[in-house]
Amino acid sequence: MNKFEWFITWLTAQAIALYRFIGSVTVGIMLGIPTLFLFGDTLLSLLGHGLTVLGHGLHLLFEVFESIAGHFLEEAFHLSKKAAEIIIFWSSLGVAIGLSWYLSRKAHRAALRVVTSVQERRLALAEASKITAWIRFALIISSLSATLYLFT
Repeated sequence: MNKFEWFITWLTAQAIALYRFIGSVTVGIMLGIPTLFLFGDTLLSLLGHGLTVLGHGLHLLFEVFESIAGHFLEEAFHLSKKAAEIIIFWSSLGVAIGLSWYLSRKAHRAALRVVTSVQERRLALAEASKITAWIRFALIISSLSATLYLFT
């Protein structure tokens, strides 16, 4: 086994250990942020086009539903076209408000769970190792070096 193969094997083992230690979400963030910095303009434009296509598809689906519901209200309850449109608008608005409220509560709960798990992981990491002392030391050294650089 040459040195390069040994290095790749060692690096893979270290990456797996790091992945198990800090978790998949943190590794995803560590890889995702530099990727966005380097290739963000390309990725976000592709995401924007995908969301635009999805939005147009949902709009067409909603228009078909609205048309069918309008014809149903006109025929079943002998309403005028304008009255059916008003009923569909206000009922759609009520559904949209209710769905937005439900989804925002669900997103809030998910964000709270993420914050709690991140805080628990951070506390476990700080207790398991003496990383806080090293972070403080690094902050002091970097502050001193920045101050020296600023005033020289």
